[in-house]
Amino acid sequence: MKPIGGFFELEIPHRGNDPHPQAIGLSTGRACLMVMLARLKPSLVYVPYYTCDATLEPFRRLGVTTRFYALGEDLAPASVALGSGEYILWTDYFGVCGPITERLKRHYGAQLLIDDTHAFYRQGHVGHWSFNSARKFFGVPDGAFLYAPVALDVTADRFAQASLLHGTLRLLGRQAEGFAAYQAYEKSLNCEVRRISLVSERLLRVVDYEAALRARVRNFEFLSERLGSRNTLALEPAPQAVPFCYPYLPVRPVDRPALYAKELFVPTLWPEVLRREAEGFGFEKRLSTELLPLPVDHRYTPEDLQVLADYLVGVS
Repeated sequence: MKPIGGFFELEIPHRGNDPHPQAIGLSTGRACLMVMLARLKPSLVYVPYYTCDATLEPFRRLGVTTRFYALGEDLAPASVALGSGEYILWTDYFGVCGPITERLKRHYGAQLLIDDTHAFYRQGHVGHWSFNSARKFFGVPDGAFLYAPVALDVTADRFAQASLLHGTLRLLGRQAEGFAAYQAYEKSLNCEVRRISLVSERLLRVVDYEAALRARVRNFEFLSERLGSRNTLALEPAPQAVPFCYPYLPVRPVDRPALYAKELFVPTLWPEVLRREAEGFGFEKRLSTELLPLPVDHRYTPEDLQVLADYLVGVS
């Protein structure tokens, strides 16, 4: 029964269009992986060493055997031979690896699983399982979109633990409190299969996606012009790419605490890579410690990012 009376819920406009109408809206990328793996029942999945522990959680939860593979310095994966019932999970790193994705699709066919969490604007891939993430692109508490090559009906409750606290605190300028709330919220998320929360579904309906797209492309081009000659990471994004960030790998490591002291908050992707007990993967370990995924999102203009670029020119 629907409750009658009492206090009002948060008012969120209910208008606009779904960003991924052909996909299944779930709470997290992990939930998408859970559905994918439960349907495929793979005997083995090759996964990139350069990925977060959250990506590995569904495999552990379902008892799916995994094996790490390495990346080349062009971010392309090492060659992997797949047997029957085996798959390879590929991440379009930073949203700029579209040409590599296309090559892998031709090579592996339906045995390629695509992690598009850095490529929110991509509307799936014909004949392939893929998923993306709204939380990495917009200020919503949850939201991921699963594309399946077969008809699929996911019956699940809506995600009911969504919190707006960290985003609200940041909006109010309470950065330190907001970051603490963000860290606590991130730890609360898991790989349970839930449909996208009503909060995120409605918030995503009012986003100006075209303006956000233009801002990302513009800001990426600005940072590329300012820092490209210093960047040791080879980048050849496709013309239609909508980047997640500008991945900057300088010749000399940059002191992150010094960055943070200037309120230049650049995350680390992903520190847990260094804690894994595996030989080799030197390039991935360098990415984990030295890569700076510089923000290019719609909150900023090139004028805003000039301060960040000038600082990095001076120290790297």
